[in-house]
Amino acid sequence: MQVIVRYYGFFSTVTRKLYETLDVTEGQRVKNIIDILSGRYGYKFSQLCFIRPLYSDKEYANICLNALDLNNSRKFPHGLETSIKEGDTISFGVMGGAA
Repeated sequence: MQVIVRYYGFFSTVTRKLYETLDVTEGQRVKNIIDILSGRYGYKFSQLCFIRPLYSDKEYANICLNALDLNNSRKFPHGLETSIKEGDTISFGVMGGAA
């Protein structure tokens, strides 16, 4: 199956891409996609996948699935264990606020 991966901010600098299409097997989860891309783009990519705001002692995923923040536990109760489906778009480094 195919999924679209989009890169924003430092992710596009590390990957030297704005997006790409990945062919992955059925049953993959968000964490598997991170592992695949970390293997392809290295340690710096894997470190960018998580952020820790100054006001929090919790780490957050720097990832959206189909334009929705993966940290939203109501929409994604399984977080990084959320299954990926054909045609999903996974975005790394999505920024909030006005564009």
